[in-house]
Amino acid sequence: MSTLNTKKGNRLFALDLARLMAMLMMMQGHTIDALVQPQLLNLNEYPWNIWQFMRGLTAPIFLIVSGTVHVFAMKRNELGAMSEETRKRRMNWAWIILLCGYMLVFPANRLIDLPFVQEDAWALFFQVNILQLTAFTLMAIVWLSTHTYSVKALGIRSGIIAMSMFCLAPIVHSIHWFDILPGFFAGFLSSERGSLFPFFPTSGFMFLGVAFGSYLYAMSDEERTSFMKKGIFLLGCMLIIGGVAFYQATYHFALIMEYLNPGSMVMRTGIILIFIGICSYIGRALSRFEHRLVFFSSKSLHIYILHLVLLYGTPWFPSFGRIFMHEASLEIAALCALGIVLITPSLLLVDQYLRMRLFYAHATIKYTLIAMLAYALIV
Repeated sequence: MSTLNTKKGNRLFALDLARLMAMLMMMQGHTIDALVQPQLLNLNEYPWNIWQFMRGLTAPIFLIVSGTVHVFAMKRNELGAMSEETRKRRMNWAWIILLCGYMLVFPANRLIDLPFVQEDAWALFFQVNILQLTAFTLMAIVWLSTHTYSVKALGIRSGIIAMSMFCLAPIVHSIHWFDILPGFFAGFLSSERGSLFPFFPTSGFMFLGVAFGSYLYAMSDEERTSFMKKGIFLLGCMLIIGGVAFYQATYHFALIMEYLNPGSMVMRTGIILIFIGICSYIGRALSRFEHRLVFFSSKSLHIYILHLVLLYGTPWFPSFGRIFMHEASLEIAALCALGIVLITPSLLLVDQYLRMRLFYAHATIKYTLIAMLAYALIV
């Protein structure tokens, strides 16, 4: 079956730059949060309250940009649905992301030890983090893409799903899912036992990214350029004003908690759009580095996994983030954060160099990692 590439014009460098900057903020945020002594970080005072708020934007930025890029990178068949080639590739990637997410928090050293795992270890394993959320949300978007026959229809349905998830979040989180469902499923619907990224409302940001990508896709190259210069700032401001107004109007409803308020989600979306607009201007100054920066942005999930391994280690060996947790000064933590930010992309460059120079490097690296994981789980 023939395929049609839905990509129109050049890749939007502003999106890649926004995602890359979010990754940088995430790496320094994780490192400082893990190492700095708690008494040195008062999150209720300036500047740490701003720092904490910006940390809260990194996951939504990543999800919105990923959803937007999904539209531009997708190939469709002659019927207008996602091509089978693209579907298989995206689903394989989703399963890999999911496996990595659960392997990073595997509750036992070996498979034969699973029957003896304590309840608190299982509770940690069932907590939903960004990798698990991204994997299942990507699967849902792939399913939706294979059952819609135009980019416009995909965008409209994704936008409706996103706003529905934002609006339903307070209701969903008012239900004690752990009394109803097994822990594995309840963790995706409730933050009661430590899930940082439950489906409601977080998945809504990726669906919103798909809707935003569909909106951009409908424009010509000239219209998109003009929109990224001015229109995106106007749209962002409108969303911030609307989100704040809704937040204030519903603030006194006991059911709508502050961090689940749909107005807060809309306001964050507005801030993120303005951030992307700013990145479009920054991108002009960095145009000669575009190829390299796009490479790092496209490897954002690799960056996420690598920096977690460098910082925290794995279930089989700890790293300095776990060994010296909450024991460092601000200066030491800042130096460690800089080291993580520099080392993580450097490892990607080494990997790229090996793949380019040695034709068997890709298979060697892949099967070596699989063998190491198998050895750790069995021996």
